[in-house]
Amino acid sequence: MPKDKQAQTGAEERPQVKLLDTGCNACGKRLNSWDARCSKALSYKHAVCESCMAEEYDMQPEELRAYFEEVFGMRPCLGL
Repeated sequence: MPKDKQAQTGAEERPQVKLLDTGCNACGKRLNSWDARCSKALSYKHAVCESCMAEEYDMQPEELRAYFEEVFGMRPCLGL
């Protein structure tokens, strides 16, 4: 998106969420690019979905997203 268009809409440059060809190692749900980024940030050997990560850390997915933004500076992909 051109910068002048960004200024008009107030939109930020954030990646769009993409579905991947792999499933969550815990529940089998299809992973997306956000799940993969989070799994990599936490150094998981096998990627898991956001719901399973949140459950493991006893958080809601929204709380987990806020945590990733605060600690790692990662913002969720558009579409989540």
